[in-house]
Amino acid sequence: MGRWLRWAWVGVCVAACRPAPHAPVSTPAPGSLRADLDPAALANAAVGKALFQKAYTPAEGMGPHFNFDRCGACHDKPASGGHGDMDHAARLVAIAGDVTGVPFRALPGTTPLTVAAGIAVSVNKPPPLFGLGLVDDLPDAAIADHCGKDAALGIAGIANFNPGRGRVGRFGFKAHAATLADFVANALNLEMGLTNPIERDPRLQTDSDAVPDPDVPTATVLRMTDYVRALAPPAPPVANPEQQARFAELGCATCHRPQTAPGVAAYSDFCVHDLGAGFDNKIKDFLASPRHWRTAPLWGLRWRDKYFHDDRAADLDTAVRMHGGEAEKVRDRYVALAEADRVAFLGWLKKL
Repeated sequence: MGRWLRWAWVGVCVAACRPAPHAPVSTPAPGSLRADLDPAALANAAVGKALFQKAYTPAEGMGPHFNFDRCGACHDKPASGGHGDMDHAARLVAIAGDVTGVPFRALPGTTPLTVAAGIAVSVNKPPPLFGLGLVDDLPDAAIADHCGKDAALGIAGIANFNPGRGRVGRFGFKAHAATLADFVANALNLEMGLTNPIERDPRLQTDSDAVPDPDVPTATVLRMTDYVRALAPPAPPVANPEQQARFAELGCATCHRPQTAPGVAAYSDFCVHDLGAGFDNKIKDFLASPRHWRTAPLWGLRWRDKYFHDDRAADLDTAVRMHGGEAEKVRDRYVALAEADRVAFLGWLKKL
């Protein structure tokens, strides 16, 4: 073989054997739908999204007491189905040992609802809805049998239990709702004043407006639920073994389980934990005491700029330092980190 041909052959070999450049990893934008849905589920989700974004009117049953006229008004950060802020908060109260909502607004000619002196009130922002279809599908045992527990750290999570459903709760800041359909039905009622057949609380099955109850049919609730079920979970961040190991070593992963179940990288055990006196909202919710709160899922943390149910922390460092109760020893480990290690750890958290 001539010299030229030999070098040409070497060039071909080098080109053929050189590793192909890594294709850019595509991550779904916030508000995208899951890639595993069949055409029927996608069609139902499209109908549900239109209902989710629809502004209801008093003639359609909205009110007489409500917070906002559409779901999308509160769940819009950073996209449809996301979280909200304290400008779109809900007001929960404890009455006669039970929990209900007291909407802030009323239709003209309707007396606004007030809260009597001495009644416990909790004002909570709208939570993100991304990935909740995967959480809805979790077997009860995936939560109840894997609550974060560590005797040395004082961590003793419990699964909240919804006696009306006879199932483990997983939705809501105290994990009171056991199914996504119940969660949506209750929000339609308390946030928009839309009575519906799926709402299980008899106090909320009728209202005083001029529209016959139920204001919306079962199909409306189910299609909205289909939309929420279809919302894709946040894409996992680029692997960072060093910070993932630190997350576990500090004890964060005891409650904020990176893998709640196979395929559910929610960074939560969906159990409730005592966060200390600073988080006592004076409201008991099934098995959750006033100081118990569901472990906040950390997937999608990259899209948030304030933290906790009431936005009390304006940055992640403050949020970690506010942890008390069962999380006190974990918090102390975090505080003891060298500043450079703490900055690197927070940078990783912000990418979840």
